[in-house]
Amino acid sequence: MATVIIDDHLLRDVLAGQLDEDLGGLATDLATTGLWLFRLSSALAQPGVVGKLSAPVAALPAENQARFVAQLVTLPENIGVLHLRDLAWSMAQLQHRHRRAGRQLSAAMVEALAAAHSLGAAIAVSRADVGPNLQLAAEHDGIAFHIL
Repeated sequence: MATVIIDDHLLRDVLAGQLDEDLGGLATDLATTGLWLFRLSSALAQPGVVGKLSAPVAALPAENQARFVAQLVTLPENIGVLHLRDLAWSMAQLQHRHRRAGRQLSAAMVEALAAAHSLGAAIAVSRADVGPNLQLAAEHDGIAFHIL
């Protein structure tokens, strides 16, 4: 087991108590990225709008939804988020290197890759939102990549 960077879907599931924090034995520590945290927050910021990221939270009883949002806003201390100032240069270098090799990475993907490099972590993403270029880049860089 190791540190695992989780995407917005898995972060949602962990905060909602629908996925164990050890991710089925993969993780001793969890982290996410600022952009994945933003995407999840953005999906829930407009009440009444339900999409694929917010639907499982919208299905919770109102009390549980409020508890979920409170956790999202204050993010439990056991879920790390690296500061962009510590990742920006590495992100830029990784993006250019992978772009030259034909692997286009969004800012969210390259942030996850840089965070994994920085922490010596694996990356785990939801089956509902697999970025094939992120998977290829992680595998190319020797970073364990899990689809849950």
